[in-house]
Amino acid sequence: MPPKIACLWNRDAEMRRRVKFFAMAVALVVVAAVDFATSDSMLLPAAYAQDQTAGQKTRKTPAMRESVYKKLSEAQEASEAGRESEALAILEDLKRDKNLNSYELAQLYSFYGFVHFNRERYNDSIEAYETVLRQSDLPEAMELSTIYTLAQLYFTVERYDEAAKKLEQWFRLTTNPGSEPYVLLGQAYYSLDRYEDAIPPIEKAIELARANGKETKENWWLLLRVCYYELENYPKVVEILEELLKYEQKKEYWTQLSAMYSEIGDDRKQMLAYEMAYIQGFLDREQELLTLAQLYMQSGVPWRGSQVLEKGFASDIIEKNASNYRLLAQSYQMAQEDEKSIAPLTQAAALSGDGELSVRLAQAYVNLGRWEEAAEAAREGIRKGGLNRTDSANVLLGMSLFNLKRYGPARSAFAEAQKDSRSSAMASQWIAYIGKEEERESELQRALQ
Repeated sequence: MPPKIACLWNRDAEMRRRVKFFAMAVALVVVAAVDFATSDSMLLPAAYAQDQTAGQKTRKTPAMRESVYKKLSEAQEASEAGRESEALAILEDLKRDKNLNSYELAQLYSFYGFVHFNRERYNDSIEAYETVLRQSDLPEAMELSTIYTLAQLYFTVERYDEAAKKLEQWFRLTTNPGSEPYVLLGQAYYSLDRYEDAIPPIEKAIELARANGKETKENWWLLLRVCYYELENYPKVVEILEELLKYEQKKEYWTQLSAMYSEIGDDRKQMLAYEMAYIQGFLDREQELLTLAQLYMQSGVPWRGSQVLEKGFASDIIEKNASNYRLLAQSYQMAQEDEKSIAPLTQAAALSGDGELSVRLAQAYVNLGRWEEAAEAAREGIRKGGLNRTDSANVLLGMSLFNLKRYGPARSAFAEAQKDSRSSAMASQWIAYIGKEEERESELQRALQ
């Protein structure tokens, strides 16, 4: 089974951090836009609602008095100069006016909301904007912008349920929304662990952007990816990662794509995706190189695995320990390069506390017909102990000694192997064969005398 590759994104903390940061950044822009974009209207003594966007319903709202207009202008000037305390004092003074009409109150509390936002007093800002919505005869445009701003503020203070409800309310009232509100709604649902609900608005945002000839944003795909991942819809995660790679060749996208191919059982593409990360120089950690080597070996290209490991050793990325040398030797053996496997096996055996790797070294020497070294390695493995199959080590020792024509020691080694039922039959055959060989050589010797 191919090695599992851990996905590099933290499905919870990291994505939530990104989502909150995004919401705060957007809120900063939108809150400013809501209040100061409407400030042109606010600074006109005439009724705000008389100049609505074409096609939008109008509401009859009271006019703003000149005295209120001047006070709000002063507060705006102080706020723009960074004198927030002065701006608040002006607003407090204006609030004492018991004759403020609903529209004037709406503008007053809208300005309160913005000033509190600039002071990072988000809960006070929320309270102010909620007060705006409680005013009667609120201009529709102002109502919509305030609802949207509140959604973002609720997001900023991690009150995701209220954020989602405000956005749902906003969508019921607005016409022709763009992509960003849909993404924000998807983020709110994601933050509530409502992954299935989050997917449709994000996909709608992507659909709208494409329909309008605009580029989709990488962050949208990232959010969509993690939602599908949480739902264990790995084929969709694969599609999204392939889309993300069109934006930028990133290490995390290639390694995650490799992991997802593993999840859907496509071992070949798992290896190819991880290989692409390596070719582009993204794999620079020991475990990453070891994983790639294993993928190569399991995909039937062990020689490539051996070269990855050799480079990793040479660059000191891969630690020179018994386990890693063993993997290198194994890759050479799978590539039928027994001669090249000797050096790493020798180093692995020297670093190992048990005799298992010495026995593997003995096997490599046997494959090469280097009987003296094979016998020495087999003895070393038996001496170290800790073997899974001591009987197999004795068989290797017996075979090596037999080929060195040391029949007595060979018979002794096979006799030890014979004690284990798993090697008993083979060892018995070898012992019998040794007897015949000794007899044959004796007859030959007598014939030559």
